[in-house]
Amino acid sequence: MSRHDAREARTLGLWTAAWLGGLLLAGLLWLGDLSLQWPVLLIPVLWALVAVRPRGGRRREVEPPGDLGHRTDTVERPALRPPDRDGWY
Repeated sequence: MSRHDAREARTLGLWTAAWLGGLLLAGLLWLGDLSLQWPVLLIPVLWALVAVRPRGGRRREVEPPGDLGHRTDTVERPALRPPDRDGWY
């Protein structure tokens, strides 16, 4: 799955919200009662608000403080010793 840049994602989100709103409105007019079921039309409005929200740019990786040159997040464990003659460790 490819990732979209911010402009493409915004356009796709608004396009989807418009189609969803149109289909929901058509369904309500055909099968439902618009005066009673109008809150369902808030779904595409919320979808559009999420689509136009400001998006951050590329995420930058955090560099470790200082130039240590080696990893400090590993732990060396001692090797397991072989079992005794009786089979116990």
